[in-house]
Amino acid sequence: MLQLKNKYKIYFYAFSFILLTSIINQNLFDNYEKIFSITKINIKSDSKDIENEIKLKTSYLIDKNIFNLKRDQLIKILQELNYLEQFEIKKNYPSIVNIDAKKTKLVAITYKDQKKYFIGENKKFISAKEYNSYKKLPLIFGKFEINDYFSLKSIISLSEIKKFEIIKYHFHQNKRWDVYFKNNIIIKLPNKNILQSIKILENFMKQNSINANTTVDLRIPNRLILTNE
Repeated sequence: MLQLKNKYKIYFYAFSFILLTSIINQNLFDNYEKIFSITKINIKSDSKDIENEIKLKTSYLIDKNIFNLKRDQLIKILQELNYLEQFEIKKNYPSIVNIDAKKTKLVAITYKDQKKYFIGENKKFISAKEYNSYKKLPLIFGKFEINDYFSLKSIISLSEIKKFEIIKYHFHQNKRWDVYFKNNIIIKLPNKNILQSIKILENFMKQNSINANTTVDLRIPNRLILTNE
């Protein structure tokens, strides 16, 4: 009989230990979740509008465990903001996320499906509604790939004609550009060997000036044709 009572005591103590351990573990888990739950997202940028939108886009992170923050998912969300040039995400343990973001520089304006878009230095089309104010920018007409424009922009930046103010570009269906400068100077470029054609123009400019209302036709290989309107 005494042996049976001792067995019951053992069962009681074992059950009590398991119950107490479970309660302690649950409290530890709850404290862990509370300590490492994201309570604040600090956003630093060069624009208040950026900060407000990023806060809205990242509000889902509040009260989430900081260790469970999926960086790839957050990066994807921020990449959808086409006006961002760059951003950096840092975890500040135990409960804060810091995001540094920079707005891209605008380089041109274009129209797609009768809607106005900016082109950023980040090589993205940006809805016009994202910017309330901006400096005067050149216009781009025609259906073009963004890399087509930046390839041309890169060539011009390395040439002497970069000193002239560009007003607009026209991209033709045969994949060539016309570039319109201030004083109604137009340069008609070929669809191939653009750099070589611009070098022909540079050599011409070493000994000659280009007057206003002049069209420079470089479409024929190794030739430069000037016409005045």
